[in-house]
Amino acid sequence: MSHTLHRRAGSDGLKDDYVILMMANRPYTAEITTTAMFRGCLDIMLKHNPVNMGGMGMGHLYNSTAEDILRFVDNMAPGRPMIHCVFSNRDDLVGALRELKEADYGISAIVSGLVDSTDCCIREAGLKRHSINYSLGVWGNTDALPDEGILQIASLCGHAMISFNLIKKKIEDIKEGKTTTEKAAVEMAKPCVCGIFNPVRAQRLLEEFLS
Repeated sequence: MSHTLHRRAGSDGLKDDYVILMMANRPYTAEITTTAMFRGCLDIMLKHNPVNMGGMGMGHLYNSTAEDILRFVDNMAPGRPMIHCVFSNRDDLVGALRELKEADYGISAIVSGLVDSTDCCIREAGLKRHSINYSLGVWGNTDALPDEGILQIASLCGHAMISFNLIKKKIEDIKEGKTTTEKAAVEMAKPCVCGIFNPVRAQRLLEEFLS
């Protein structure tokens, strides 16, 4: 899946940003993939300190609660869910992957991040990478794009639901003392409907942008 793929890395890479996407392999395994399997995956990932989680139509941690998300998955049609979970450090990612491997639900999983970093995490969890998707970046009139710091925050939502103007407004609000970097990051997380926005990294990027 490509919507978790286009996060823009700074000089320190994506050290605090890892996304797991899980879904049934339609049409081959959709009929045998039960909602209980997805519930099991979410239960596992919740044990490892996710900074966001959820999916399209089910909400995420900044417009809903973990309990509501689990309840939604429990009542979904088998084979339908696509779930996401975001971690802000590699230890939590590795721990979640290791438990998912042991549970062996047979659901396809994609880990987004820099290849070398995610490869190390996957091997540490006792898994073997199947394939790689690369993001080729942005093409066209790139001179029309905003500053790199704003692009890095906006790219935390793969469906482009975090507008450049929202980010700019929050930056101005922080400068004027109307909000904090933490509160601004949480507000920016809310429009990302599939729950892959990372407010921990967003807060760090805001602090770097304003320093």
